[in-house]
Amino acid sequence: MKKILTIFLLSTLGCFAFAQGTVRYDIEPGIVKIQEDYINNWRKVGEINGYRIQIAAYSGVNSKSQAEYAKNSFNNLFPYTRAYLIYNEPYFKVRVGNYYSRLQAYKDLETIKLTYPSAYIVPDKISYR
Repeated sequence: MKKILTIFLLSTLGCFAFAQGTVRYDIEPGIVKIQEDYINNWRKVGEINGYRIQIAAYSGVNSKSQAEYAKNSFNNLFPYTRAYLIYNEPYFKVRVGNYYSRLQAYKDLETIKLTYPSAYIVPDKISYR
C-alpha cells in the first residue's frame, strides 16, 4: 500500500513540476522594423552574382534553333536543373543551373560532362530564390 501511495504522490508532484506555461517575447519595435526592411529589400533584388554551367554556344545561321534544341534536350535529360537560353551578340548560349559557389557548380559539372563534354563553369547573375 505504501508503494502505491508513494507512486501516486510522485506522479502528482511530477505533473506540477513540469507544467507548461506560455512563452512571451518582448521585441522592441525598432527590431521589427529592421526585420521588415531587410525582407522587403531582398524582395527587390532579383539576381545576385553566382555561377552557371555553359553547355553550348552557337553563332551564325540557325544558331537560335540549335540553341533551343540543346536547351530542350538538356531539360529532357536533367529535368531538375533549369536551363537558360542567353543571347550575347553574336552567340546564343545555353547555360544551366543556379549555383552560389563554384564548388556547388563543380559537383553537377562532373555529371553534365558525361553528356556534354565541352561544358564548363562561368560566372553569371543568378536568381537567389
